Amino acid sequence: MTQSKNQYVRDLRDKDTVQNPFLIKFSALAVGKNGKPYMNLVLMDKTGEIEARLWEDAARYAGGAVRDAFVWVEGRCQLYQGRRQIVVSRMNVLREDEVDVRDYIAEGEVDVEALYAKLLGYVESMQDPFYKALAESILRDDADVVDRIKRAPAAKSVHHAYKGGLLEHVLSITGILDHMAGHYGKYVDRDLLFLGGFLHDIGKLWELSYDRVTDYTTEGKLVGHLVMGSELVEKKVRWLESQPGRLPGAFPDEKRLLVKHLILAHHGRLEYASPKRPKCIEALIVHMIDDLDSKVNAIQQFISNDLTPGRWTSLNRQFERFFFKPDWALTDAEKSDTE
Repeated sequence: MTQSKNQYVRDLRDKDTVQNPFLIKFSALAVGKNGKPYMNLVLMDKTGEIEARLWEDAARYAGGAVRDAFVWVEGRCQLYQGRRQIVVSRMNVLREDEVDVRDYIAEGEVDVEALYAKLLGYVESMQDPFYKALAESILRDDADVVDRIKRAPAAKSVHHAYKGGLLEHVLSITGILDHMAGHYGKYVDRDLLFLGGFLHDIGKLWELSYDRVTDYTTEGKLVGHLVMGSELVEKKVRWLESQPGRLPGAFPDEKRLLVKHLILAHHGRLEYASPKRPKCIEALIVHMIDDLDSKVNAIQQFISNDLTPGRWTSLNRQFERFFFKPDWALTDAEKSDTE
């Protein structure tokens, strides 16, 4: 029997009674000041995530209430240090056939097929035969990449953290890069900028697992998406050179190195896990536009999900500031109060 879901994380308020199923994103046993074990949880559904604590009989639940498990939760929502939290009184592990999985997987308001078609349009507009062939070999001809890029988030939690988020992020960046190429004219290579936009995060297709809860894979933890993206370029260049008629000649070393550099330098600074700092104009532009787009999306999502009434959000811990709420983020009642 399917356990119907009628309470979502986005709608929970202080003092609400909670009786609903959730998906466990994080689960760990901890020991309180009194020496007793308790469970530290992060529960989620398609509308967001919320911290939870189970103080009694924690050891009883620890074996089954693990990451990726569906659970029926009974308890109460309360505010703790300004943040919502569920105090769990009872919890049961559910089978997957007892829930509708679609209620628990975060999805953005994106049409992935339309975005993918637009991506191929950008690829088709490229002029350099080597750069274009590389883009085609990855984004058009590789069935695994095509499948994954329509499903992958751009991050675990910070920005575009929903199904199709990576593709949305790539298209947003590429549109800006297209404008930048026109603005700076002969001083930048449009096709190289495009490859930076297309491929800077391509390694996230394998760095992250995202069939249910988004988390890092073993390869992602040990290698990371910058190196994985660079390795993919090397692999595809070798493959293209082995295919008669795909290239007008051997893939130029300088072009191959520049593409790899844009991927390896896109975090911008060594302390941000970038193996290289940007050392060409295109790499600098890709880094800055990537950083801008990720921050704008993160702030927009934060403002959209913030529950604080009025014109100002609660404290954003990532950016260490409060944000002003524009009209699109206000309820109708709040808009009336500001008029």
